[in-house]
Amino acid sequence: MNSALAQVAAIEEAQPSPGPLRPFDVRLRREIAHRRLVISMMRRFLRVMGLHVLDAALLGVGLAALSRAWPGQLAIGRYALAVIAITLLSLNALSAYDPGIGRRDHRRLLSGVLLSLLILGCLVAFPPQLAIPVRELVVFGALGFPLLVIGREAAEWLVKQVYVRGIGLRRAVIIGNLEEVGRAIERLRDSRDADQYIEGHLSPTGVADPTSLGDVSRLAQILEERDVQEVIVATSLPSAEIRRIADCCFDHGAALFAVPPVSDVVDCRAEPMRMGSCPLIRLHPGRLEVPALLLKRAFDLVLASLMLVVALPLMALIAIAIKLDSPGPVFFRQVRVGLGGRRFVMWKFRSMYIDSEEQHDDVLCLNAYPDRRLFKAPQDPRITRVGRILRRMSLDELPQLFNVLAGDMSLVGPRPPIPREVAEYEPHHFERLSVVPGITGPWQVGGRNLITDFEKVVRMEKAYIQSWSLLLDAKILLRTVKVVLSGEGAY
Repeated sequence: MNSALAQVAAIEEAQPSPGPLRPFDVRLRREIAHRRLVISMMRRFLRVMGLHVLDAALLGVGLAALSRAWPGQLAIGRYALAVIAITLLSLNALSAYDPGIGRRDHRRLLSGVLLSLLILGCLVAFPPQLAIPVRELVVFGALGFPLLVIGREAAEWLVKQVYVRGIGLRRAVIIGNLEEVGRAIERLRDSRDADQYIEGHLSPTGVADPTSLGDVSRLAQILEERDVQEVIVATSLPSAEIRRIADCCFDHGAALFAVPPVSDVVDCRAEPMRMGSCPLIRLHPGRLEVPALLLKRAFDLVLASLMLVVALPLMALIAIAIKLDSPGPVFFRQVRVGLGGRRFVMWKFRSMYIDSEEQHDDVLCLNAYPDRRLFKAPQDPRITRVGRILRRMSLDELPQLFNVLAGDMSLVGPRPPIPREVAEYEPHHFERLSVVPGITGPWQVGGRNLITDFEKVVRMEKAYIQSWSLLLDAKILLRTVKVVLSGEGAY
């Protein structure tokens, strides 16, 4: 009996073991799996709560600084807790605490601050009314946003320093052939989320790869021996193989990630979803979500109203000049294609003679663009004397402020095309119609009529849609003023 026990003990000692816990004990394996899951959940919880505490502290510091600047006169200080709570809720509503890019996206921080100011403004204007002057809300927003940005950047720098020193890294293995693994590692290294230590890779079953740790059949052994917390599938595998990998990972408490085969598609937005029992990645064209649309619309209404009030005297003078220069109406109305392909009537000051539309086919030979989907003639004989001045300074576009107030257009966005141009669009061109068209946009400030390649125009507008922010709109508007004053690319 004793000799048998000694023989078993000798066999156990010869088994590879990552530590004092025996991997072949089912109860201990469950304990390891449970521990890994708890650690993963705690990491996420601490990360999110830490950011909440940091943001609340920074907003509190901002309010305290304002109180010291205006001692005894700052009304917003009396509602400090409510202001901070509303700001944090607004940031949550815009996913500013989501993992990955969510918590580092400064546009979400700006949108969250603006949303909180909008909510606070409503509480000030409507019962129960908060006794907070509007100027204090504006100052709080102007101070709160940069404080939040500084806090997030400081947190990211600190976390990066911790990862660089090898602290808190998660052990990971990648499943795929050598080329696929190389691409996956390159993408992981490009990400600011790179918090994995890649132990190595496993090749698909039947694929000989001397650089790998073995094939997929060794996954359970690798998870046990190397204390791996994450498995990344970077290749296409049969469903039965994926099921076995998933069962193995779940049994060992390891997180499982899959790189979808469409991951090389970069000009679209990917949304994970499930259809029935099948997990899918849905690809969307770039577009603005509801919170961003509301902020953009509020920005348009406020700024367009102010611009219209300032421009009314100038518009009256332009109307008189048009009537004195040539017979015909002051305004020119044209059907354009807007959001989702919906047609609307766009207003402009008339810069051509009244029969210009009938002469369009006669001047096609003067088109500066090689593509029929764009038209502009530097020496267009249909343009009046006043019209040439208006076009040079883009003053003929001023009536489109009424289109902005009506909701047909935005201050910034892709230019609305004419129906005959849309009739010649290819499928990928229709992304231009996924947002409200604008008076000015990336094309106008990026070269205007000097850019004659329609595909380049589409790429510029798609990049604008995918990277939209209020700050980007403000930059484009400021650059528009410079372009208009210089007359660059105008005719």
